[in-house]
Amino acid sequence: MDNGFLEAEKQLIGDLATSREAWNNLVVLCDRFGSRFGGTEGEKGARDYILGKMREYGLDDPHTEEFSYTGWVRGVTTLESTAPQAQEFPVIALPYTGTHDIEGELLHVGYGTPTDFGAYADHIPGKIVMAAARSPSYYRRGIHRCEKIGRAIALGARGFIWMRWDAGFLPETGAARWNREVEVPCVGVAREYGEEMLRMAKAGPVRVRIRTENEVRPMPSWNIVGDLRGATKPDEVIVIGAHFDGHDIAPGAMDDGSGAVVVLEIARALAAHRHLLGRTLRFITFPLEEIGLIGAYAYVDAHRHEVEKFKFMLNLDGAGRGAEFGGVQLQGDRTELALPLRNVGRAAGGNMVVDNGLSLYSDHFPFVLAGVPAGSYARMDAPATGVRGWGHTAADTLDKVSPANLQSSAQHIARLMLHLSNAEDWPARLQTQAEIEAILKRYELDEVLRLELRYPF
Repeated sequence: MDNGFLEAEKQLIGDLATSREAWNNLVVLCDRFGSRFGGTEGEKGARDYILGKMREYGLDDPHTEEFSYTGWVRGVTTLESTAPQAQEFPVIALPYTGTHDIEGELLHVGYGTPTDFGAYADHIPGKIVMAAARSPSYYRRGIHRCEKIGRAIALGARGFIWMRWDAGFLPETGAARWNREVEVPCVGVAREYGEEMLRMAKAGPVRVRIRTENEVRPMPSWNIVGDLRGATKPDEVIVIGAHFDGHDIAPGAMDDGSGAVVVLEIARALAAHRHLLGRTLRFITFPLEEIGLIGAYAYVDAHRHEVEKFKFMLNLDGAGRGAEFGGVQLQGDRTELALPLRNVGRAAGGNMVVDNGLSLYSDHFPFVLAGVPAGSYARMDAPATGVRGWGHTAADTLDKVSPANLQSSAQHIARLMLHLSNAEDWPARLQTQAEIEAILKRYELDEVLRLELRYPF
């Protein structure tokens, strides 16, 4: 690199190490606009705020892209035991639960692994199934809430209870189906109340009644997009994205206000050095990730005519939550990109862990299904606890995020994007449908997608 490039990188490092802009933006998103959940006034306010920031930072063609989806509005939900004793338990509905009034015998299936569901298969029809909100460390992969719900419904369950694993009287939320109403009532309870129902079962079979009144109806939403056009390869695009919505029960500071403001901060800092960008950087904040990656699916669907331009998609869901520099989990089988991306990481100031993996549950996944090379920025040495911590609970608040963590993540990713935009050795290509189907099967996730009613092929 020439001296001008090195001097610009020093300026970039100093800017991002001292800027409080990301933190200030996060405070506004959380304190002024709340959860930014789909269909709320907070979502619209956050949309306008983020778009205004893209304009203020000088991005090229900042705009919104509207689409329609199946929305959900929380109403009233109750859970009570009717035998062996009558008792009411605090509860919340999981998104996409409609209006129901059902009663049945409670059946606890433990962690809800495929083995658990197989063992209880003959007992599940007509029961209300309760599973723990945890993927056990001994199992070979994570088991998502939607997979457990899908297995319960496929085996004939009348209802589903999502029992939080961590203590603290916090029920955990999360969509039961994605972009569609779920067939049976699905609710979340705190661990303490789930354990109380299990103790109650020692006196005899526990019968519970679930009543829900929630609204499912069509709604509009918006992706928010802005570019920094490349100077030498403007038709080759690197997408940097994160979702700006949280769940309706919390401000969503960690999940994923932090990722959204890191996207904005990288765009702000790199705008001052846009003349040094080779490829175009496209910054997107997606809505509705929490209820089905709906914004990301809508974006990919609307841009299928140009996916061959997308040389990489980096998902920043969770960026800024921790102090450690992250690595990149390449999504699917992208071994050909591992060494080139590691080389980019070294050029950007240090060794970076890059490896393959595949997650179905964040905004990179619709890009993967379209064949686009994609990765997720994450701590690559994080222990596999199988639990969310404060995420998806009312405790996902601003005090869980620090300005320093936002600064360090923005600095690391901005340098990475500066170098990646100029990388000569970048053998990115679109994967075919047959390749993607084979990858899903190799990861044993094709069955999971079918259970969740979202297998795409």
